[in-house]
Amino acid sequence: MAIREVHIGVELELLRSLTSSDFIALAPLPDDTGRSYWKYAVGNRNDRYQQMVIKKVGLGLAAAVLRLGRWVKLDDANPRLHQERLQCPVMLAERLLSAAAFPLVTNSSHRMLGLLYIGKREQTRFEPGEIQAVQGRIHTVASYIEDILNETAT
Repeated sequence: MAIREVHIGVELELLRSLTSSDFIALAPLPDDTGRSYWKYAVGNRNDRYQQMVIKKVGLGLAAAVLRLGRWVKLDDANPRLHQERLQCPVMLAERLLSAAAFPLVTNSSHRMLGLLYIGKREQTRFEPGEIQAVQGRIHTVASYIEDILNETAT
């Protein structure tokens, strides 16, 4: 396992702890096709996330992030939580009750390099401090993904 992948695993565990989340996944976006797969995950109950294609015209929070270019969440603050949860493949596969997805962008680049997905199985709401914790660490995770994408491009 490459050292960067070890760093990514450590960051995902740290974010899981800071957000009291049960599941965290990361998907690099290797090119501008807007289509990718979840490559890294922590707290997963199965490997179904690896089969899911992420694309702009798809369903769920990840597709919403690709379309909107900003973070989104689905928790009990949304009155349509139960209906929208049924259209989110990751939430169904991992039995999540609340989730949030974030675009990965470095400080030096405005290009979306990947997606970060967090979810909870028992709590149905994210506290503002938990969202801020993710936003505070997201550039670090994005820099690891940028390094991996640069290595694979050469």
